[in-house]
Amino acid sequence: MCTFETINEQINILKHRGLIIHNEERAKRYLLTNNYYNIINGYSKFFQDHEDHFVDGATFDEIRELYWFDKEFKQVLLNGILNAEHHLKSIAAYRFAESNSRSKYPYLQIGNYDTNSLNRNWKLISKLSKILSSNCNYDNNTIYHNIHSHNDVPIWVIVDYFDFGTLRDFIRCLPRNLQNKIAIDCTDFISDNIPNFNNTFPIGAMNSFIKNIHETRNICAHNNRLLKFKCRSDSAYFEPLHSLHAISRNDTRNNVFTTFINLQCFLSKTEYGVLNNTLRKRVKHLNHRLHSISVNSILFSLGFPDNWHENDPLPQ
Repeated sequence: MCTFETINEQINILKHRGLIIHNEERAKRYLLTNNYYNIINGYSKFFQDHEDHFVDGATFDEIRELYWFDKEFKQVLLNGILNAEHHLKSIAAYRFAESNSRSKYPYLQIGNYDTNSLNRNWKLISKLSKILSSNCNYDNNTIYHNIHSHNDVPIWVIVDYFDFGTLRDFIRCLPRNLQNKIAIDCTDFISDNIPNFNNTFPIGAMNSFIKNIHETRNICAHNNRLLKFKCRSDSAYFEPLHSLHAISRNDTRNNVFTTFINLQCFLSKTEYGVLNNTLRKRVKHLNHRLHSISVNSILFSLGFPDNWHENDPLPQ
């Protein structure tokens, strides 16, 4: 049974375990407004050696800095993922409309999807129908306008109502020739980010990248802890990208770092450069705030290489 502990008791427990607290009143206010469980149970483990005892010199301020680092890192990464989501929505909607321009509500027709995944297709169509029905009676949105003015909601309108999971399902359900067109469209981003790229982007790699980006997005959007997060499966090995970062076919590719570099396939060079440099600044800032542990232990928890923040910003 979990027992309630007052803020004073919480402070005493931390001090008993060897944590240095320079300003107890400030620490008490912080624990009151930020939840002991989220801050201490989520981030203090990085500063402990064994049996819940803190390493020499570990301070409450360092735990607080790590919490804010994780929060800011998620916000920056989420912004990059939202840019990738925007590009994928636009490309997918265009390619679908190009192939299905002669009928109304073509995305509700089972025949316009991959015939090898009927169960998944019906689930997607049900989800899209719910998007239409939940918005058709409110006159302050584009779905209502298109239904009442044109008796049709084109794909480039409804796609803006997709969450990332729906977008992922939509792309996976498309016929393989349309998925291949989307992958080809993404090669412009890859060429922008990878020097001398003159290869193809396999559909399997694209879908696995999108899957792991989606899982990482959910962690960021729901403000769960990103440190030590792993996707449920490895993303596919894509030699032109992964070899640049010394990642081999036998290495794991389910951590935050691999998701981060996979975004190069869906972002412009400028967008990825902003993402890369902003994350690097966050790591450098944290490095200056940590004294009892190395910032490399935090990078390791995200799958990033040692001293990543000190290396060249982008491969040339």
